[in-house]
Amino acid sequence: MSAVLLLALLAMAGFSGASFAAIFGKGSSDSRRSYSAAIAAGILLALAFADLFPEGLEMAGIGAIAGFVAGFVLLFLAEALGRVHADHLSGGGVVKGALWPLFVGLAVHNLADGFVLGAVAGSSAAVSGLLGLGILVHQVPVGLSLAAILVAARATRATIVRATLVLGLAIPFAAVSTMALPVPDEEALGLLTGAAGGVLAYMGAAHLLPETQVGNAGRLSAVLFTGTLVVTTLALMTVLGD
Repeated sequence: MSAVLLLALLAMAGFSGASFAAIFGKGSSDSRRSYSAAIAAGILLALAFADLFPEGLEMAGIGAIAGFVAGFVLLFLAEALGRVHADHLSGGGVVKGALWPLFVGLAVHNLADGFVLGAVAGSSAAVSGLLGLGILVHQVPVGLSLAAILVAARATRATIVRATLVLGLAIPFAAVSTMALPVPDEEALGLLTGAAGGVLAYMGAAHLLPETQVGNAGRLSAVLFTGTLVVTTLALMTVLGD
């Protein structure tokens, strides 16, 4: 258990270290927040379509498709009925009240990584070590996306610290729990992974992409979004794939 816990803590450190970058972005101009939103949108959409959705399909097939659509549609309906979504072009930034769905999606993502680490607890040291390294590297862009979104939302230092620690702790929590408690079967985990992909896809497309058009940041933001999306997708399909 000690080796798995160490790997989980290292993955948490990679995620949290990247997320804490949001603290240095406080007080940024509208243009810089637009750039942050563009980078975050590229990472989130890449995670949704090149990581979570394919992983869910592998585990649950059509169940992952249902989960993805349900996550996307239910989040849209919740915001539409609750009037959470605001006019992004008014200069108010990403709506802070809309951050909770993102946190849920990232929590499911991090819990899934922790479940995987816990599931290989009985494997050889080489297998566990390589998997742990893969998850550690994989968590860095996830943390960076959270940092960029928190900057765009003008989150307070307290919110940044709480979100980073809670979401980071989800990894060791799931890893340890997997070895001690019954965990969802592959079908259920695939459905949840697909749903997390749908939530992140909605957040990227509906909340972050509109932010990239604020002020005079449109052209550079478009370049940043496209470059981030392509690079992150290629990385997830190769070196960051877990």
